[in-house]
Amino acid sequence: GRPQLKLSPDAILAIESYAWPGNVRELENRVNSAAIMSEGKLVSAADLSLSQMEQGAPQLLTLREVRQRAETEAVQRALAMAGGNISKAAELLGITRPTLYDLMQRASTAQSGD
Repeated sequence: GRPQLKLSPDAILAIESYAWPGNVRELENRVNSAAIMSEGKLVSAADLSLSQMEQGAPQLLTLREVRQRAETEAVQRALAMAGGNISKAAELLGITRPTLYDLMQRASTAQSGD
């Protein structure tokens, strides 16, 4: 059979931030479809097909908020691609490990402040 799948950090973020107008049935359908479409052991946000456009009218964000979201998304994707390996994720992002740790800390602080 197929190996057990896990949700990548960007998939979890997408699920948490999506409005889910179709409630649990929509969530179940998206996850089932993503499991079928995913390649490998991780289901990504792309596999879930949850784009920002589907979430309704865009809200105005400050430049600081846009940068923070972009950094957080890039870090999550790099960590998912690197299988959680900090050194590999930092290399993918073209930054040092200490810088990656700083970005991860900032993302964690920003999310807990929401």
